[in-house]
Amino acid sequence: MKVKVTLQIKANEGENKIFELVVGSTDTVLNVKERVAALQLVPLHDQELKFNGEVLSDAKRLSECGINEGAGVDVQVKTSETSFVKQLSEMLQARDLSADELGLLYCYKYGLSITQALKIVGHDGKFQDFLTKQKLFLVENGRVTLVREDSALKPFSVTDEVAQLLKMNQGSMDIKDLSTKFVQKFNVSMASISGMKPAEFLTKQKELFVVSGRMVSLKEAHAQEEPKPQRVGPAPWNKPSTQQMTAVLPPGLEPEVAIQGAGDEAVDSQQYLDLHSRVCGRSFNSKIAQTLSDIVEAVSEISFLNVDRVVKGGSIGKGSAITGISDAEVVFFLHGLPTVAHDKWLPPLLKAVTGVLTEQLGAEHGVEGLHFTEDSVQMKVKGLVTVDLRFSPVFESYAKVIEAIGKQGPEVRRHYSASLVHERTQFIAKQPGHVKVTIRLLKWWRDQQEWSNKLLRPSDVIIELVSVYSAVQTRPADQRAAVANVMNLMSQFNDLRIVWSNYYSKDDVWSPLLRQRPLLMDPTNPFINIADPQLFDARELMSLAQTTHFFW
Repeated sequence: MKVKVTLQIKANEGENKIFELVVGSTDTVLNVKERVAALQLVPLHDQELKFNGEVLSDAKRLSECGINEGAGVDVQVKTSETSFVKQLSEMLQARDLSADELGLLYCYKYGLSITQALKIVGHDGKFQDFLTKQKLFLVENGRVTLVREDSALKPFSVTDEVAQLLKMNQGSMDIKDLSTKFVQKFNVSMASISGMKPAEFLTKQKELFVVSGRMVSLKEAHAQEEPKPQRVGPAPWNKPSTQQMTAVLPPGLEPEVAIQGAGDEAVDSQQYLDLHSRVCGRSFNSKIAQTLSDIVEAVSEISFLNVDRVVKGGSIGKGSAITGISDAEVVFFLHGLPTVAHDKWLPPLLKAVTGVLTEQLGAEHGVEGLHFTEDSVQMKVKGLVTVDLRFSPVFESYAKVIEAIGKQGPEVRRHYSASLVHERTQFIAKQPGHVKVTIRLLKWWRDQQEWSNKLLRPSDVIIELVSVYSAVQTRPADQRAAVANVMNLMSQFNDLRIVWSNYYSKDDVWSPLLRQRPLLMDPTNPFINIADPQLFDARELMSLAQTTHFFW
Protein backbone atom coordinates (compact mmCIF):
# COMPACT_ATOMS: atom_id res chain seq x y z
CA MET A 1 0.00 0.00 0.00
CA LYS A 2 1.04 3.63 -0.46
CA VAL A 3 1.14 6.27 2.25
CA LYS A 4 1.79 9.99 1.91
CA VAL A 5 4.78 11.15 3.96
CA THR A 6 5.26 14.77 5.04
CA LEU A 7 8.90 15.25 5.99
CA GLN A 8 9.68 18.21 8.23
CA ILE A 9 13.23 19.15 9.15
CA LYS A 10 13.17 21.35 12.23
CA ALA A 11 16.07 23.55 11.11
CA ASN A 12 14.22 24.31 7.88
CA GLU A 13 10.68 24.89 9.09
CA GLY A 14 8.32 25.73 6.28
CA GLU A 15 10.28 23.63 3.78
CA ASN A 16 8.31 20.42 4.23
CA LYS A 17 8.79 17.71 1.63
CA ILE A 18 5.82 15.53 0.64
CA PHE A 19 6.27 12.20 -1.15
CA GLU A 20 4.65 8.77 -1.46
CA LEU A 21 6.15 5.62 0.05
CA VAL A 22 5.20 2.01 -0.65
CA VAL A 23 4.90 0.11 2.65
CA GLY A 24 3.39 -3.10 3.95
CA SER A 25 0.77 -3.31 6.69
CA THR A 26 3.12 -5.58 8.67
CA ASP A 27 6.04 -3.12 8.47
CA THR A 28 7.02 -1.58 11.78
CA VAL A 29 7.34 2.14 12.48
CA LEU A 30 11.10 1.62 12.67
CA ASN A 31 11.07 0.02 9.18
CA VAL A 32 9.38 3.13 7.78
CA LYS A 33 11.81 5.48 9.55
CA GLU A 34 14.75 3.50 8.15
CA ARG A 35 13.31 3.79 4.65
CA VAL A 36 12.83 7.54 5.02
CA ALA A 37 16.38 7.87 6.39
CA ALA A 38 17.84 6.03 3.38
CA LEU A 39 15.71 7.70 0.70
CA GLN A 40 15.82 11.28 1.99
CA LEU A 41 19.27 11.25 3.63
CA VAL A 42 18.10 12.27 7.08
CA PRO A 43 19.29 10.91 10.45
CA LEU A 44 17.36 7.91 11.73
CA HIS A 45 18.09 8.50 15.41
CA ASP A 46 16.45 11.95 15.46
CA GLN A 47 13.20 11.01 13.69
CA GLU A 48 9.68 10.98 15.07
CA LEU A 49 6.89 9.32 13.07
CA LYS A 50 3.45 10.76 13.77
CA PHE A 51 -0.02 9.68 12.74
CA ASN A 52 -3.01 11.85 13.62
CA GLY A 53 -0.71 13.91 15.83
CA GLU A 54 0.44 10.94 17.92
CA VAL A 55 4.13 9.92 18.09
CA LEU A 56 4.31 6.20 17.22
CA SER A 57 6.47 3.59 18.94
CA ASP A 58 9.21 2.00 16.80
CA ALA A 59 8.06 -1.54 17.55
CA LYS A 60 4.44 -1.07 16.44
CA ARG A 61 3.23 -2.40 13.10
CA LEU A 62 1.46 0.02 10.76
CA SER A 63 -1.71 -2.09 10.89
CA GLU A 64 -1.75 -1.72 14.68
CA CYS A 65 -1.54 2.06 14.34
CA GLY A 66 -4.56 2.21 12.00
CA ILE A 67 -2.49 3.27 8.98
CA ASN A 68 -4.19 2.17 5.75
CA GLU A 69 -3.86 2.76 2.00
CA GLY A 70 -3.50 6.47 1.21
CA ALA A 71 -3.03 7.53 4.84
CA GLY A 72 -0.87 10.55 5.62
CA VAL A 73 1.96 10.34 8.17
CA ASP A 74 4.37 12.99 9.40
CA VAL A 75 8.10 12.45 9.89
CA GLN A 76 9.83 15.14 11.92
CA VAL A 77 13.62 15.37 12.09
CA LYS A 78 14.62 17.06 15.34
CA THR A 79 18.35 17.47 14.77
CA SER A 80 19.61 20.84 16.03
CA GLU A 81 23.01 22.50 15.91
CA THR A 82 23.47 21.75 19.62
CA SER A 83 22.85 18.00 19.20
CA PHE A 84 25.07 17.95 16.09
CA VAL A 85 27.95 19.57 17.98
CA LYS A 86 27.46 17.08 20.83
CA GLN A 87 27.72 14.17 18.38
CA LEU A 88 30.95 15.58 16.95
CA SER A 89 32.33 16.17 20.46
CA GLU A 90 31.77 12.54 21.42
CA MET A 91 33.81 11.40 18.42
CA LEU A 92 36.72 13.64 19.44
CA GLN A 93 36.88 12.37 23.03
CA ALA A 94 39.68 9.87 22.41
CA ARG A 95 41.89 11.64 19.86
CA ASP A 96 42.20 14.56 17.47
CA LEU A 97 41.06 14.07 13.87
CA SER A 98 41.33 15.93 10.61
CA ALA A 99 38.10 17.49 9.34
CA ASP A 100 37.89 14.82 6.61
CA GLU A 101 38.41 11.98 9.12
CA LEU A 102 35.78 13.46 11.42
CA GLY A 103 33.36 13.74 8.51
CA LEU A 104 33.91 10.11 7.48
CA LEU A 105 33.56 8.89 11.05
CA TYR A 106 30.28 10.81 11.42
CA CYS A 107 29.00 9.18 8.24
CA TYR A 108 29.88 5.68 9.50
CA LYS A 109 28.33 6.26 12.91
CA TYR A 110 25.13 8.06 11.93
CA GLY A 111 24.61 7.03 8.27
CA LEU A 112 24.50 10.65 7.06
CA SER A 113 27.09 12.64 5.12
CA ILE A 114 28.51 15.75 6.74
CA THR A 115 27.14 17.87 3.87
CA GLN A 116 23.62 16.62 4.54
CA ALA A 117 24.02 17.04 8.31
CA LEU A 118 25.15 20.65 7.88
CA LYS A 119 22.20 21.33 5.61
CA ILE A 120 19.78 19.88 8.16
CA VAL A 121 21.09 22.11 10.97
CA GLY A 122 20.86 25.15 8.67
CA HIS A 123 24.54 25.70 7.80
CA ASP A 124 25.31 26.33 4.11
CA GLY A 125 29.08 26.76 4.38
CA LYS A 126 31.99 24.33 4.54
CA PHE A 127 32.41 21.86 7.37
CA GLN A 128 35.73 23.39 8.49
CA ASP A 129 34.12 26.84 8.69
CA PHE A 130 31.37 25.37 10.89
CA LEU A 131 33.96 23.78 13.22
CA THR A 132 35.95 27.01 13.47
CA LYS A 133 32.87 28.90 14.71
CA GLN A 134 32.19 26.41 17.51
CA LYS A 135 33.67 27.21 20.94
CA LEU A 136 34.07 23.52 21.73
CA PHE A 137 36.51 22.90 18.88
CA LEU A 138 40.01 24.12 18.09
CA VAL A 139 41.09 23.82 14.44
CA GLU A 140 44.83 24.09 13.82
CA ASN A 141 46.92 22.81 10.91
CA GLY A 142 43.99 20.81 9.59
CA ARG A 143 43.43 18.96 12.89
CA VAL A 144 40.28 19.28 15.01
CA THR A 145 40.74 19.18 18.78
CA LEU A 146 38.08 19.10 21.46
CA VAL A 147 38.45 22.01 23.88
CA ARG A 148 37.77 20.63 27.33
CA GLU A 149 37.17 22.09 30.79
CA ASP A 150 38.11 25.76 31.21
CA SER A 151 39.16 25.87 27.56
CA ALA A 152 42.25 23.83 28.46
CA LEU A 153 43.16 20.56 26.81
CA LYS A 154 42.64 17.72 29.24
CA PRO A 155 44.78 14.64 28.51
CA PHE A 156 42.83 11.54 27.57
CA SER A 157 43.53 8.73 30.02
CA VAL A 158 42.87 5.18 28.81
CA THR A 159 43.20 3.81 32.36
CA ASP A 160 40.64 6.28 33.74
CA GLU A 161 38.17 5.54 30.96
CA VAL A 162 38.61 1.77 31.35
CA ALA A 163 38.08 2.10 35.10
CA GLN A 164 34.83 3.99 34.45
CA LEU A 165 33.61 1.28 32.08
CA LEU A 166 34.40 -1.41 34.64
CA LYS A 167 32.57 0.49 37.40
CA MET A 168 29.50 0.61 35.17
CA ASN A 169 29.67 -3.19 34.84
CA GLN A 170 30.01 -4.27 38.49
CA GLY A 171 33.79 -3.92 38.41
CA SER A 172 34.57 -6.89 36.17
CA MET A 173 34.33 -7.68 32.44
CA ASP A 174 35.55 -10.01 29.73
CA ILE A 175 38.49 -8.24 28.03
CA LYS A 176 36.92 -8.67 24.63
CA ASP A 177 33.63 -7.12 25.81
CA LEU A 178 35.54 -4.28 27.43
CA SER A 179 37.38 -3.59 24.17
CA THR A 180 34.08 -3.52 22.30
CA LYS A 181 32.54 -1.09 24.82
CA PHE A 182 35.59 1.15 24.51
CA VAL A 183 35.26 1.31 20.70
CA GLN A 184 31.52 1.99 20.94
CA LYS A 185 32.11 4.90 23.31
CA PHE A 186 35.14 6.54 21.70
CA ASN A 187 35.02 5.30 18.08
CA VAL A 188 38.64 4.15 18.33
CA SER A 189 40.24 0.96 19.62
CA MET A 190 42.06 0.75 22.94
CA ALA A 191 45.09 -0.67 21.15
CA SER A 192 45.41 2.29 18.76
CA ILE A 193 45.78 4.68 21.71
CA SER A 194 47.81 2.58 24.15
CA GLY A 195 50.04 1.06 21.46
CA MET A 196 49.62 -2.50 22.74
CA LYS A 197 47.03 -5.26 22.94
CA PRO A 198 44.33 -4.69 25.59
CA ALA A 199 45.33 -7.66 27.76
CA GLU A 200 48.97 -6.56 27.71
CA PHE A 201 48.07 -2.98 28.56
CA LEU A 202 45.73 -3.97 31.41
CA THR A 203 48.25 -6.43 32.86
CA LYS A 204 50.82 -3.62 33.14
CA GLN A 205 48.39 -1.45 35.13
CA LYS A 206 48.77 -3.63 38.25
CA GLU A 207 47.91 -0.82 40.65
CA LEU A 208 44.40 -0.54 39.13
CA PHE A 209 43.44 -3.82 37.44
CA VAL A 210 43.63 -7.56 38.00
CA VAL A 211 43.76 -9.75 34.87
CA SER A 212 42.73 -13.37 35.26
CA GLY A 213 42.54 -15.33 32.03
CA ARG A 214 40.03 -13.54 29.80
CA MET A 215 38.61 -11.40 32.62
CA VAL A 216 39.75 -8.05 34.00
CA SER A 217 38.59 -6.54 37.30
CA LEU A 218 39.15 -3.36 39.22
CA LYS A 219 41.66 -4.16 41.94
CA GLU A 220 39.44 -2.69 44.64
CA ALA A 221 36.44 -4.73 43.45
CA HIS A 222 38.53 -7.88 43.15
CA ALA A 223 39.76 -7.53 46.74
CA GLN A 224 36.19 -7.33 48.05
CA GLU A 225 34.95 -10.42 46.23
CA GLU A 226 34.37 -13.58 48.23
CA PRO A 227 35.88 -16.78 46.82
CA LYS A 228 33.34 -18.64 44.75
CA PRO A 229 33.10 -22.40 44.29
CA GLN A 230 34.39 -23.77 41.01
CA ARG A 231 31.78 -25.01 38.56
CA VAL A 232 32.48 -28.39 37.06
CA GLY A 233 31.86 -28.57 33.32
CA PRO A 234 30.91 -25.79 30.91
CA ALA A 235 28.55 -23.11 32.15
CA PRO A 236 25.25 -23.05 30.24
CA TRP A 237 25.61 -19.36 29.44
CA ASN A 238 28.87 -20.07 27.61
CA LYS A 239 27.17 -22.22 25.02
CA PRO A 240 27.20 -20.61 21.55
CA SER A 241 23.91 -19.21 20.39
CA THR A 242 22.24 -20.41 17.20
CA GLN A 243 23.31 -17.19 15.49
CA GLN A 244 26.92 -17.67 16.59
CA MET A 245 26.94 -21.22 15.29
CA THR A 246 25.52 -20.41 11.85
CA ALA A 247 26.94 -16.97 11.05
CA VAL A 248 30.50 -18.09 10.27
CA LEU A 249 32.54 -15.17 8.95
CA PRO A 250 35.46 -15.47 6.50
CA PRO A 251 39.00 -15.62 7.95
CA GLY A 252 40.45 -12.18 8.50
CA LEU A 253 37.00 -10.73 9.18
CA GLU A 254 35.82 -12.73 12.17
CA PRO A 255 36.50 -11.37 15.71
CA GLU A 256 39.85 -12.71 16.88
CA VAL A 257 39.55 -15.14 19.79
CA ALA A 258 41.55 -14.39 22.90
CA ILE A 259 44.11 -17.14 23.57
CA GLN A 260 45.64 -17.68 26.98
CA GLY A 261 44.45 -14.29 28.15
CA ALA A 262 45.94 -12.41 25.18
CA GLY A 263 42.69 -10.50 24.64
CA ASP A 264 43.22 -9.97 20.89
CA GLU A 265 40.55 -7.68 19.44
CA ALA A 266 39.06 -7.14 16.01
CA VAL A 267 41.05 -5.43 13.28
CA ASP A 268 40.67 -1.70 13.75
CA SER A 269 38.20 -0.14 11.32
CA GLN A 270 40.82 2.55 10.74
CA GLN A 271 42.49 0.16 8.30
CA TYR A 272 39.35 0.26 6.17
CA LEU A 273 39.24 4.06 6.32
CA ASP A 274 42.87 4.26 5.21
CA LEU A 275 42.28 1.82 2.36
CA HIS A 276 39.22 3.76 1.24
CA SER A 277 41.22 6.99 1.19
CA ARG A 278 43.72 5.32 -1.14
CA VAL A 279 41.17 3.94 -3.59
CA CYS A 280 38.81 6.92 -3.65
CA GLY A 281 40.14 10.36 -2.76
CA ARG A 282 38.21 13.60 -2.98
CA SER A 283 40.47 15.02 -5.70
CA PHE A 284 39.98 11.86 -7.79
CA ASN A 285 36.18 12.15 -7.55
CA SER A 286 36.28 15.81 -8.54
CA LYS A 287 38.52 15.08 -11.51
CA ILE A 288 36.41 12.27 -12.99
CA ALA A 289 33.17 14.20 -12.40
CA GLN A 290 34.59 17.20 -14.27
CA THR A 291 35.89 14.96 -17.07
CA LEU A 292 32.43 13.44 -17.52
CA SER A 293 30.72 16.84 -17.51
CA ASP A 294 33.12 18.12 -20.17
CA ILE A 295 32.52 15.20 -22.53
CA VAL A 296 28.73 15.34 -22.09
CA GLU A 297 28.79 19.04 -22.93
CA ALA A 298 30.94 18.38 -26.01
CA VAL A 299 28.71 15.57 -27.27
CA SER A 300 25.57 17.66 -26.69
CA GLU A 301 26.98 20.54 -28.76
CA ILE A 302 28.02 18.26 -31.64
CA SER A 303 24.94 16.06 -31.64
CA PHE A 304 22.31 16.37 -34.39
CA LEU A 305 19.67 14.77 -32.12
CA ASN A 306 16.49 16.28 -30.61
CA VAL A 307 17.45 15.85 -26.95
CA ASP A 308 14.84 16.17 -24.21
CA ARG A 309 17.23 15.59 -21.29
CA VAL A 310 20.50 13.86 -20.38
CA VAL A 311 20.99 11.59 -17.33
CA LYS A 312 24.40 10.53 -15.98
CA GLY A 313 24.65 7.05 -14.48
CA GLY A 314 27.28 4.36 -13.99
CA SER A 315 29.66 4.38 -11.03
CA ILE A 316 30.35 8.12 -11.44
CA GLY A 317 26.67 9.05 -11.44
CA LYS A 318 26.02 6.76 -8.47
CA GLY A 319 29.04 8.05 -6.51
CA SER A 320 30.64 4.60 -6.23
CA ALA A 321 33.68 4.95 -8.52
CA ILE A 322 37.17 3.93 -7.40
CA THR A 323 40.60 4.63 -8.86
CA GLY A 324 41.19 2.58 -11.98
CA ILE A 325 37.53 1.55 -12.33
CA SER A 326 35.63 4.62 -13.42
CA ASP A 327 32.70 4.07 -15.75
CA ALA A 328 29.83 6.28 -16.71
CA GLU A 329 26.53 5.63 -18.43
CA VAL A 330 25.15 8.72 -20.16
CA VAL A 331 21.61 8.37 -21.48
CA PHE A 332 20.18 10.84 -24.00
CA PHE A 333 16.36 10.87 -23.95
CA LEU A 334 15.30 11.75 -27.51
CA HIS A 335 12.05 13.12 -28.90
CA GLY A 336 10.63 11.20 -31.85
CA LEU A 337 12.00 7.74 -31.02
CA PRO A 338 9.46 4.88 -31.06
CA THR A 339 8.87 3.22 -27.68
CA VAL A 340 9.05 -0.22 -29.32
CA ALA A 341 11.09 -2.03 -32.01
CA HIS A 342 14.49 -1.07 -30.57
CA ASP A 343 16.13 -3.72 -32.76
CA LYS A 344 15.04 -1.69 -35.82
CA TRP A 345 16.04 1.88 -34.93
CA LEU A 346 18.87 1.45 -32.39
CA PRO A 347 21.66 -0.08 -34.62
CA PRO A 348 21.53 2.61 -37.35
CA LEU A 349 21.28 5.35 -34.68
CA LEU A 350 24.41 4.08 -32.88
CA LYS A 351 26.28 3.83 -36.18
CA ALA A 352 25.31 7.39 -37.20
CA VAL A 353 26.24 8.90 -33.83
CA THR A 354 29.60 7.07 -33.86
CA GLY A 355 30.36 8.49 -37.31
CA VAL A 356 29.57 12.09 -36.30
CA LEU A 357 31.54 11.90 -33.04
CA THR A 358 34.55 10.32 -34.77
CA GLU A 359 34.70 13.33 -37.11
CA GLN A 360 34.03 16.02 -34.50
CA LEU A 361 35.77 14.91 -31.31
CA GLY A 362 39.44 15.82 -31.55
CA ALA A 363 42.50 15.27 -29.40
CA GLU A 364 41.55 18.29 -27.27
CA HIS A 365 38.65 16.27 -25.90
CA GLY A 366 40.92 13.39 -24.84
CA VAL A 367 38.73 10.75 -26.55
CA GLU A 368 40.20 7.42 -27.65
CA GLY A 369 38.85 4.04 -28.74
CA LEU A 370 35.50 5.41 -29.90
CA HIS A 371 33.27 2.66 -31.30
CA PHE A 372 29.71 1.33 -31.09
CA THR A 373 28.61 -1.81 -29.27
CA GLU A 374 25.34 -3.72 -29.28
CA ASP A 375 23.56 -1.01 -27.24
CA SER A 376 25.88 2.00 -26.83
CA VAL A 377 28.55 4.27 -28.24
CA GLN A 378 31.63 3.63 -26.11
CA MET A 379 34.78 5.69 -25.61
CA LYS A 380 37.66 6.22 -23.18
CA VAL A 381 38.12 9.83 -22.07
CA LYS A 382 41.49 11.23 -20.91
CA GLY A 383 42.53 7.75 -19.82
CA LEU A 384 40.29 8.14 -16.77
CA VAL A 385 36.71 7.29 -17.63
CA THR A 386 35.02 4.70 -19.83
CA VAL A 387 31.80 6.29 -21.11
CA ASP A 388 28.83 4.46 -22.65
CA LEU A 389 26.43 6.76 -24.51
CA ARG A 390 22.95 5.26 -24.68
CA PHE A 391 19.64 6.47 -26.12
CA SER A 392 16.06 6.18 -24.97
CA PRO A 393 12.63 7.34 -26.10
CA VAL A 394 10.91 9.92 -23.90
CA PHE A 395 8.34 8.41 -21.53
CA GLU A 396 5.77 10.37 -19.53
CA SER A 397 6.69 8.64 -16.27
CA TYR A 398 8.35 5.67 -14.61
CA ALA A 399 5.00 3.85 -14.65
CA LYS A 400 4.80 4.24 -18.43
CA VAL A 401 8.24 2.64 -18.83
CA ILE A 402 7.20 -0.36 -16.72
CA GLU A 403 3.94 -0.63 -18.65
CA ALA A 404 5.87 -0.70 -21.94
CA ILE A 405 8.30 -3.35 -20.63
CA GLY A 406 5.41 -5.52 -19.47
CA LYS A 407 4.02 -5.65 -23.01
CA GLN A 408 7.28 -6.98 -24.44
CA GLY A 409 8.70 -10.49 -24.47
CA PRO A 410 11.70 -11.41 -22.25
CA GLU A 411 14.21 -11.13 -25.12
CA VAL A 412 13.23 -7.48 -25.82
CA ARG A 413 13.01 -6.16 -22.25
CA ARG A 414 16.77 -5.59 -21.91
CA HIS A 415 16.48 -2.69 -24.40
CA TYR A 416 14.53 -0.66 -21.83
CA SER A 417 17.34 -0.59 -19.27
CA ALA A 418 18.48 2.85 -20.46
CA SER A 419 14.99 4.27 -19.90
CA LEU A 420 15.27 3.52 -16.15
CA VAL A 421 18.72 5.09 -15.71
CA HIS A 422 17.49 7.88 -13.41
CA GLU A 423 15.74 5.57 -10.94
CA ARG A 424 18.56 3.01 -11.06
CA THR A 425 21.22 5.65 -10.42
CA GLN A 426 19.33 7.40 -7.63
CA PHE A 427 18.72 4.13 -5.78
CA ILE A 428 22.48 3.92 -5.11
CA ALA A 429 23.31 7.65 -5.14
CA LYS A 430 20.87 8.32 -2.29
CA GLN A 431 22.27 5.59 -0.03
CA PRO A 432 24.05 6.82 3.12
CA GLY A 433 27.74 7.63 2.69
CA HIS A 434 28.93 4.65 4.74
CA VAL A 435 27.07 2.25 2.40
CA LYS A 436 28.85 3.72 -0.62
CA VAL A 437 32.17 3.34 1.21
CA THR A 438 31.39 -0.37 1.64
CA ILE A 439 30.53 -0.63 -2.06
CA ARG A 440 33.84 0.96 -3.08
CA LEU A 441 35.83 -1.31 -0.75
CA LEU A 442 34.08 -4.42 -2.11
CA LYS A 443 34.77 -3.31 -5.69
CA TRP A 444 38.44 -2.95 -4.78
CA TRP A 445 38.41 -6.43 -3.23
CA ARG A 446 36.76 -7.92 -6.32
CA ASP A 447 39.47 -6.53 -8.57
CA GLN A 448 42.22 -8.05 -6.42
CA GLN A 449 40.86 -11.53 -7.19
CA GLU A 450 41.44 -13.74 -10.22
CA TRP A 451 38.20 -14.75 -11.92
CA SER A 452 38.11 -17.61 -14.41
CA ASN A 453 35.85 -15.76 -16.85
CA LYS A 454 33.37 -12.90 -17.17
CA LEU A 455 30.41 -15.10 -16.17
CA LEU A 456 32.02 -15.74 -12.76
CA ARG A 457 33.04 -12.14 -12.00
CA PRO A 458 30.42 -10.25 -9.89
CA SER A 459 29.25 -7.07 -11.60
CA ASP A 460 29.13 -3.62 -10.02
CA VAL A 461 25.35 -3.96 -9.72
CA ILE A 462 25.61 -7.21 -7.74
CA ILE A 463 28.11 -5.68 -5.32
CA GLU A 464 26.02 -2.53 -4.94
CA LEU A 465 22.72 -4.29 -4.25
CA VAL A 466 24.15 -6.88 -1.83
CA SER A 467 25.91 -4.07 0.08
CA VAL A 468 22.70 -2.03 0.34
CA TYR A 469 20.66 -5.05 1.45
CA SER A 470 23.29 -6.01 4.04
CA ALA A 471 23.36 -2.47 5.48
CA VAL A 472 19.57 -2.34 5.82
CA GLN A 473 19.35 -5.78 7.44
CA THR A 474 22.35 -5.64 9.82
CA ARG A 475 22.91 -1.91 10.53
CA PRO A 476 26.67 -2.43 11.16
CA ALA A 477 28.39 -0.43 13.88
CA ASP A 478 31.54 0.26 11.87
CA GLN A 479 33.13 -0.24 8.48
CA ARG A 480 34.84 -3.48 9.40
CA ALA A 481 31.53 -5.03 10.44
CA ALA A 482 29.89 -3.71 7.26
CA VAL A 483 32.43 -5.49 5.05
CA ALA A 484 32.20 -8.69 7.13
CA ASN A 485 28.41 -8.75 6.83
CA VAL A 486 28.52 -8.39 3.03
CA MET A 487 31.15 -11.14 2.79
CA ASN A 488 28.92 -13.39 4.86
CA LEU A 489 26.00 -12.76 2.48
CA MET A 490 28.12 -13.36 -0.61
CA SER A 491 29.41 -16.64 0.83
CA GLN A 492 25.76 -17.80 0.77
CA PHE A 493 24.90 -16.10 -2.51
CA ASN A 494 22.95 -19.00 -4.03
CA ASP A 495 20.48 -18.83 -1.12
CA LEU A 496 19.68 -15.13 -1.63
CA ARG A 497 16.07 -14.07 -2.08
CA ILE A 498 15.93 -10.28 -2.22
CA VAL A 499 12.95 -8.25 -3.47
CA TRP A 500 12.79 -4.48 -3.03
CA SER A 501 9.78 -2.23 -2.49
CA ASN A 502 11.12 1.23 -3.37
CA TYR A 503 9.57 1.51 -6.84
CA TYR A 504 7.24 -1.48 -7.05
CA SER A 505 5.65 -4.09 -4.78
CA LYS A 506 6.24 -7.83 -4.66
CA ASP A 507 2.97 -8.32 -6.52
CA ASP A 508 4.44 -6.45 -9.51
CA VAL A 509 7.34 -8.90 -9.91
CA TRP A 510 7.15 -11.05 -13.02
CA SER A 511 5.94 -14.32 -11.48
CA PRO A 512 8.48 -16.70 -13.15
CA LEU A 513 11.29 -14.81 -11.41
CA LEU A 514 9.98 -15.67 -7.94
CA ARG A 515 10.84 -19.31 -8.60
CA GLN A 516 14.48 -18.55 -9.43
CA ARG A 517 17.36 -19.11 -6.99
CA PRO A 518 19.30 -17.05 -6.27
CA LEU A 519 16.95 -14.07 -6.57
CA LEU A 520 18.36 -10.55 -6.46
CA MET A 521 15.76 -8.30 -8.02
CA ASP A 522 16.59 -5.12 -9.87
CA PRO A 523 15.15 -2.47 -7.50
CA THR A 524 13.73 -0.45 -10.40
CA ASN A 525 12.65 -3.16 -12.85
CA PRO A 526 10.24 -5.92 -11.70
CA PHE A 527 11.14 -8.01 -14.78
CA ILE A 528 14.88 -8.44 -14.07
CA ASN A 529 16.69 -10.85 -11.73
CA ILE A 530 20.23 -9.47 -11.46
CA ALA A 531 21.42 -12.86 -10.15
CA ASP A 532 19.96 -14.88 -13.03
CA PRO A 533 22.12 -18.06 -13.12
CA GLN A 534 22.34 -17.74 -16.91
CA LEU A 535 24.06 -14.36 -16.49
CA PHE A 536 26.15 -14.94 -13.34
CA ASP A 537 27.69 -18.06 -11.82
CA ALA A 538 28.29 -17.46 -8.09
CA ARG A 539 30.53 -20.47 -7.36
CA GLU A 540 33.84 -18.59 -7.31
CA LEU A 541 32.32 -15.63 -5.46
CA MET A 542 31.03 -17.86 -2.65
CA SER A 543 34.33 -19.69 -2.36
CA LEU A 544 36.41 -16.49 -2.26
CA ALA A 545 34.02 -14.79 0.17
CA GLN A 546 34.46 -17.72 2.58
CA THR A 547 38.26 -17.58 2.50
CA THR A 548 39.10 -13.94 1.79
CA HIS A 549 41.42 -11.60 3.70
CA PHE A 550 41.36 -7.83 3.46
CA PHE A 551 44.45 -7.40 5.63
CA TRP A 552 47.23 -9.78 6.56
